[in-house]
Amino acid sequence: MLDPYHVQVDTTDLAELTRALQLLDTHADLNDRYRKMLHESLAQLAEPQIRLTQARGLAKRLMVLLKAAGPDLEADLPPEARVTLEAGRAQADDLVFRPDDT
Repeated sequence: MLDPYHVQVDTTDLAELTRALQLLDTHADLNDRYRKMLHESLAQLAEPQIRLTQARGLAKRLMVLLKAAGPDLEADLPPEARVTLEAGRAQADDLVFRPDDT
């Protein structure tokens, strides 16, 4: 088994996560602390590659930001935006909860 700290992930493979974070950036009412976390996450995803551990951390950040955005966010979004959020949430779940198969 490889050490996940040394495994690199192409950020293009994290497109669903990126789109969900971008959607939160434009639609979520977040305080300054969460907004800073969101922008730092998007900056990391702008790199060509990041470590697997970083990708998992960004997935956890998405989960935190979705909670911070509140339950009304999804209700106020158009259907295609909800699909984008759900795809990002699914990719985040996969990164955080999947067994180590690296």
